[in-house]
Amino acid sequence: MARTIIIGDVHGCWRELQILLRKVRPAPEDLLISVGDLICKGPDTRGVLDWAMRCRNLQCVLGNHEYRFLKHWKKGLTPDEKLYDLEAAHQMGRKYETYMRFIDTWPTLLMYRDLVVVHAGFDPRTPLLEQPTSELVNIRRIGKGETPWYERYRGSRLAVFGHWVLRKPVLRGNAIGLDTGCVYGGSLTALILPERRLVSVRARRAYRRKESWV
Repeated sequence: MARTIIIGDVHGCWRELQILLRKVRPAPEDLLISVGDLICKGPDTRGVLDWAMRCRNLQCVLGNHEYRFLKHWKKGLTPDEKLYDLEAAHQMGRKYETYMRFIDTWPTLLMYRDLVVVHAGFDPRTPLLEQPTSELVNIRRIGKGETPWYERYRGSRLAVFGHWVLRKPVLRGNAIGLDTGCVYGGSLTALILPERRLVSVRARRAYRRKESWV
């Protein structure tokens, strides 16, 4: 039976990604999905993107880091607000244009009969297809309070997302968050459907410092 394997935020952690893939052992008929943020912060953005371009059964949704790079690229610029942006661009090297054209094909979300995959999340009060890209790649909380968006979500379709760095995955009946902070020394996590099995590998080290964990 074909599986759907959804991978959390990789952030250039190429070696950890390879270890994770060896653990989940995807078959050619399996569908692989990235929740976005394949790039930036980690040591090998180029290696991760080369893998993504070779992987024929992989679909990626746009993360906030790819979104930022695309906005600059379409203006003929390279992001330079953060050191890790400059590092990622340097890692891409001469293939920068090739990678940007590839990333430009990624959708902002993937919708199936019983599943939606998005990078950050969505506002449950607004129809999915009417939400701006900036919301889909950045949202964490909604309303005037501090309520995580997924606590307001009442839909029956399973929503799988990344972006929100936590020590352990978010596990709810209708929402699963997979960013367990590999680039910060945490772990890289994948969700395997339909059995809803989680597989994680520890980071080899912390590539970036994170001030606090939730």
